[in-house]
Amino acid sequence: MNSYSTTKDEQFDQWQSHLKGILSKQAWLASIPLNQLSQVQINTSPLRVASFWYHFSVFAADFLCLALPLLQSHTNRSYVAQTVDEELGHGEPSQVHSVLLLEALEQAGIDKQELIAYPTTELDDILNSLRNKLLNSKNDYEVAGFFLGFELLAEHNISHVFECLQPYNCAREELLETPYFQEHFKVEPEHIRRALTMGLNCCSDEHQIKAMIHNYHHGIVFWNRFWNVVHQDILEANQQLGSQQDYALKLPSLLTVS
Repeated sequence: MNSYSTTKDEQFDQWQSHLKGILSKQAWLASIPLNQLSQVQINTSPLRVASFWYHFSVFAADFLCLALPLLQSHTNRSYVAQTVDEELGHGEPSQVHSVLLLEALEQAGIDKQELIAYPTTELDDILNSLRNKLLNSKNDYEVAGFFLGFELLAEHNISHVFECLQPYNCAREELLETPYFQEHFKVEPEHIRRALTMGLNCCSDEHQIKAMIHNYHHGIVFWNRFWNVVHQDILEANQQLGSQQDYALKLPSLLTVS
């Protein structure tokens, strides 16, 4: 390996370490101790998780498509386009990720009609807020910040959804073997690598780095708000109990990013 590629690898590793360090401190799902997270997963309604995650899955492809015309660099556009192509099943309607998710949820024992009917209006303001912030982006490094915030928690998210579903009327191995979970456990590391590469390539000065990380924080805020809504009943119950043991299950204070 030549010195140039080694330098690029070192830059990538430093960049990844810095951003994941922010995530581990500020994202609830990346910072909560595993034994406490397990309590949340066991006590959360699988139907509620399934409904909110399906709602998000439909939104995800639309959100990424909105980013494409905002990007000026063909290279950056190609990074996002690759992820969009995967989300939309490479042109095969039966392989669209939201369709595969419905099949996995059915395997887990979730009734499709109950899932569709489950109220998720609490999520609309959260999704609309992120969408509007993205549309206000004026350059590639601002869009890259949202892409980073959207993707860097991906492995935590998919593992969390899986653990919330797997105790419910389905063997762990059966759920893991569904195309949706097989695909996501396989591709999420690549989505993360793509987002990190795009972010690293977008910035040439301190101002651009700060602007991108500012929007990265918006992504972390989005995920904290998302999981706060999904687990609202459990978190509120723990707050009412008010014991030291239950206190740790609360979400951290949401970041304020103007």
